[in-house]
Amino acid sequence: MGEIDCARCAGAACTTEDIETTPQLCPRRVTAGAIAEAEEIRSADAEVKRWAEVAADVEQTGYRKWPRVQELIEFCQRLDIEKIGIAFCVGLREETQALVKILESHGFSVETVVCTVNGGCNPVGQALALNELQTQLNVIMGLCIGHDILFQQFSEAPVTTLVVKDRVTCHNPIGPIINRYWRGTLVKD
Repeated sequence: MGEIDCARCAGAACTTEDIETTPQLCPRRVTAGAIAEAEEIRSADAEVKRWAEVAADVEQTGYRKWPRVQELIEFCQRLDIEKIGIAFCVGLREETQALVKILESHGFSVETVVCTVNGGCNPVGQALALNELQTQLNVIMGLCIGHDILFQQFSEAPVTTLVVKDRVTCHNPIGPIINRYWRGTLVKD
């Protein structure tokens, strides 16, 4: 167990004003400086505040109505994002083509860079290419684990993930976590 453990908190510590009623492993106690700094950034940085407000609005408006693709469209429209980059795995070319068609039909300019841009998996190259094209938001479409991290590290534009690669579960990595049969095989005794 780590120093903080929100996943196992049974209470509503996040919603109370009284920090004394929060568990000992609450981030509000352990990392109080970071929590305070986050609030300061959110209230002082107009861009952060705007993105947070748009995210909350999209979540509230589309809650249980919109799939993630629709949320992406709504989010970008509300932030006046015009140019979207897509870093995709060569194995998801067809799905990426479908996404491009959807995004372009909503008036977005879309730039795409395949993972094999330099003859082999090259997430840094994908990021640098999209940086040069000055995309405003980049979308990950099924990059391998590790490659997605490198892409995010080198992308100048903010990054969201639309598809997480999972070859076993048809790109549904939550499957083994919510399915008790899979979950049982993954817990190490």
